[in-house]
Amino acid sequence: MRPEHTISKMTLGTVQLGLNYGIANNEGKPDEGKAFEIIDSALANGVNCLDTAAGYGDSEKVIGRYFYSGTKKRSDINIVTKFKLGQINASDVESVMMRSVEQSLKNLNTDYLDILLMHDAKEFSEFHKIVTRVFERLISDKTIKKAGASCYEFSEIKPMLENDMYKAFQIPVNILDLRITKGEGADRLINKLVFARSVFLQGLFFMNPAHLKGNLKEAGKYIIAINDIASEMNMTVTQLAVTYARSLPYIDSLVIGADNPFQVDENAKLVNSEPFTQDVLDTIDKKLKGAPEWLFMPFLWDRQKD
Repeated sequence: MRPEHTISKMTLGTVQLGLNYGIANNEGKPDEGKAFEIIDSALANGVNCLDTAAGYGDSEKVIGRYFYSGTKKRSDINIVTKFKLGQINASDVESVMMRSVEQSLKNLNTDYLDILLMHDAKEFSEFHKIVTRVFERLISDKTIKKAGASCYEFSEIKPMLENDMYKAFQIPVNILDLRITKGEGADRLINKLVFARSVFLQGLFFMNPAHLKGNLKEAGKYIIAINDIASEMNMTVTQLAVTYARSLPYIDSLVIGADNPFQVDENAKLVNSEPFTQDVLDTIDKKLKGAPEWLFMPFLWDRQKD
């Protein structure tokens, strides 16, 4: 039986509040007033978790100013943020981690973090002993409540699963990306707090296949197939993608960003819809299998070349 968590089924992704983000985002980064409305909409819909990172532009600062405005109590919200070590020596790991945490606390206008994740789980392999020691210290002094990592592939977080201290993970999962769902990850993560990100593959699912460039042209046939499945099931692509991800038994919360408050309202409703049965999931998987792994890693996308 999976442990119960107090995290809502939807987590508001806030990278859009700090950066121009998403291949299908035509609205750009919102001003602060609109950003506050997006957060307000999430909280009004029962969302109690915000996902951010030190690398998301000024996203942390926007959230911090939101709390400073006194609109909502900090204790009512769970905050997930992330840090990167970068190209450093082992002797600098502790100081880099601590400085990042201190800056995030200042940006977020808070004295504790609910969840702190390594933004790049690959960094754990080189510095695991030091990283673990610093995380233990942060938990011990109540600066953070949970530790973990964000990854692109399950193999990156596999070493962390050997230590019970690491309880939270953010992984890429969507209707095309079955690497973790169909591998050992689904079983290994069942007792952890698991956030699914890239539910819409950074908005790629909403693109017109005819407008794709470079190697992304190969994604066109999968986008067409997704639209066909949604039509057959009398659903929108958004509804199909959200319901699919929330139906996976090892997922606790979907990290979904929004360009405006209306999107937050719609996504929050979909997250609470009836999940698919396993038979339906299997049928969808068969229709969409075979997508190349590079497609799941946006940093490998080449959008400029024809």
